Amino acid sequence: MARILIHIHALRTGGAERVALQFAAWLLEAGHTVVLLTPCGVPADVFPLPPGLDRRWGPPDHGLARLPGSAAYPFKLLALAALLRRERFDLAIGLTTRPALNLLLASLGSARPVVVAERNYPPAKPLPLPWRLLRRWLYPQAALQLVQTARIGAWLEQQHLAQRVAVVPNPITWPLPVQPPRVDPAALLPQGAQLLLAVGTKPLQKGFDRLLAAFARLAPAAPAWWLALPGVTADHPELQALLVASATAPWRERLLLPGPVGNLADWYDRAQIFALTSRYEGFPNVLVEAMAAGCACLAIDCPTGPRELLQHDHNGVLLAEDTGTDGLTAALAALMADPDRRHRLGVAATGVRQQLAAPLVKELFLQALAPCLEPKVLVLAPTRRSPTETFVRANLARLPLRQVAFFGDEFGGARPWRRPGQLAYGLAITLSKACSRLGWHRLATVPASLVTWLLIRWHQPDVVLAEFGFHAARVMDGAAWAKVPLVVHFRGADASADRRLGQLQERYRRLMRLAGALVVKSAPMRQVLVGLGASPAAITISPSGANAELFHGGCPGQAPPTVLFVGRFVAKKAPLDALAAFARARAAAPPELAAAMRLVLVGEGPLRPALEQQIQALGLGRQVELAGLQPPEQVAARLRQCRCLLLPSRTAPDGDAEGCPVVVLEAQLAGVPVVSTVHAGIPEVVLDGETGLLAPEGDVPRLAEALLQLLAEPELAARLGQAGQRRASSRFTVAHHVDTLAAVLREQARPR
Repeated sequence: MARILIHIHALRTGGAERVALQFAAWLLEAGHTVVLLTPCGVPADVFPLPPGLDRRWGPPDHGLARLPGSAAYPFKLLALAALLRRERFDLAIGLTTRPALNLLLASLGSARPVVVAERNYPPAKPLPLPWRLLRRWLYPQAALQLVQTARIGAWLEQQHLAQRVAVVPNPITWPLPVQPPRVDPAALLPQGAQLLLAVGTKPLQKGFDRLLAAFARLAPAAPAWWLALPGVTADHPELQALLVASATAPWRERLLLPGPVGNLADWYDRAQIFALTSRYEGFPNVLVEAMAAGCACLAIDCPTGPRELLQHDHNGVLLAEDTGTDGLTAALAALMADPDRRHRLGVAATGVRQQLAAPLVKELFLQALAPCLEPKVLVLAPTRRSPTETFVRANLARLPLRQVAFFGDEFGGARPWRRPGQLAYGLAITLSKACSRLGWHRLATVPASLVTWLLIRWHQPDVVLAEFGFHAARVMDGAAWAKVPLVVHFRGADASADRRLGQLQERYRRLMRLAGALVVKSAPMRQVLVGLGASPAAITISPSGANAELFHGGCPGQAPPTVLFVGRFVAKKAPLDALAAFARARAAAPPELAAAMRLVLVGEGPLRPALEQQIQALGLGRQVELAGLQPPEQVAARLRQCRCLLLPSRTAPDGDAEGCPVVVLEAQLAGVPVVSTVHAGIPEVVLDGETGLLAPEGDVPRLAEALLQLLAEPELAARLGQAGQRRASSRFTVAHHVDTLAAVLREQARPR
């Protein structure tokens, strides 16, 4: 189990404080050790602490507000860094902006993940310039941005302040807890009084001035109604001007300012209407509590929270964000005058008890945090933009480890200064490629490895994952210099093409010595790497896997006699063999079947002109469709409408070969039989006669026979497709591959 630090400004009354203790309780229940840190000199704790929590007071925090003028601040920061280093925390969570920035600063240069838990909508509460600059610099370094609403997360992403966002709303604990001080509303309200309630400790944020202005207009015509604002007292500086201006108003005697209240449940129970007139929120806990208590709730749709909780006139009244005093007054008057509506809204509002029940939110919280306790992976890849690199994108999206990724063909986007690491990496890889073209293969590793070393020093990963062997050869020395384990993911051409192996053989032999683990697609690829000096024990075979959520629903037994080819129009995919096999099968088919046969080729590449010429020469213009590049969704749809997949892969003249074609796995997962060749890793995933039909490489007559057999016998196609679907779903999904890759990375990751 992990050691986790939670840092917050104080444990006074307030939503953030309650959430901090709830987070701590959940982590303790999950078996973790939790330390809760607040600055020295803050007021005494208000809330009871969960059993087992290690409570600490740290360096005073008040000087941070005057950064950079506070001379004490560097010493406080050093003390915090020393605490983090001394106690070897596995994770640190900062609740609210400034504690989060404290942790991010104190953790620079360490591998410790930091979670930022924003409690407000950041644009609504602008920071001083120094803090804005710190946030711009440090927030992207956080392992996770834990936010309460999707709108907060979207803002952070739009501002490029977040690498990963998880939305975890605040839970509702029902019945509501009670703690001191207890203030009985019955002792302050006359019998028969109607109560309009608002709760908060920050009058300006909570918009109490708006509510007071509206109540002043309503009070003369509503003598039975009282307004209570638990959380503040009459001497609060943000209320002074309003209270002085209305000192002689008759309604003032119906205004209650009881100060801090620990028994809010009694106040919600006594209220007829709860009003939230805030200018901004993170997630309005008091609104959730009032709804759970069955109050008729009215809220202004401030950023953020009310619209996530209230459906207008179903479980509350939701007013537009720009509602003024007139609109607020009218809405309150209408609700005051309609007890039946108040009852209906209050009953519907109690549904929030199930919607935000603590066990459900706890599960969301622990799931969001789980990847932060995993090793941190620095992913280095040549590209993610190519339509064919679906496996790279799948790893990034699904790998359940913390990731920082850099790509050799990217330079930081429209604003490269916001991503200086990506700019440096893109330039280094470009220079490395130039050196390779000049034949300077040893020199080619220097710029890429130097930038890799710098990225490792900055991001402090536990392990480096390099996609493709040829890319790993560029960056391998950087991992070695930094003494961080290197895992290399070979895909196909990087472990087969003669031109690559011939040029990179010396570099590859060094890579085999430096890499801690190697992941390949097939047994033939494994043998190539063993021949280059790799230890067999360091190699894991794992096909890339297919997306089970996308590829399903094939009915080859009922589909028309359509043959589908999917792949780049390059030599190793052999699209010309596919066309020749289809033409031969059609020539041998009975006339009725031949007339119905179709071949659809999905893809693009240098062999397209040759395909077009051959289609014309064979007179197959009406039977063959060149469909071009298609997104995965379209490929999945076409698989559901075909009899079989045809992929006659072969070793190209330059030695380029497959690893294990993903489309073969996708077809089988969809329940579509495969006609292919005994090439690379294909026989390991397609069983001849059981889940598909295989022919020797380049054997067009055998491919044609297999095609004709499936097109003429739909029952056979259905049987093979069903067997393939069962086998693929149990072994060859993206989930299987990602689990295997994650296990390799976890095993290789250096201890923290």
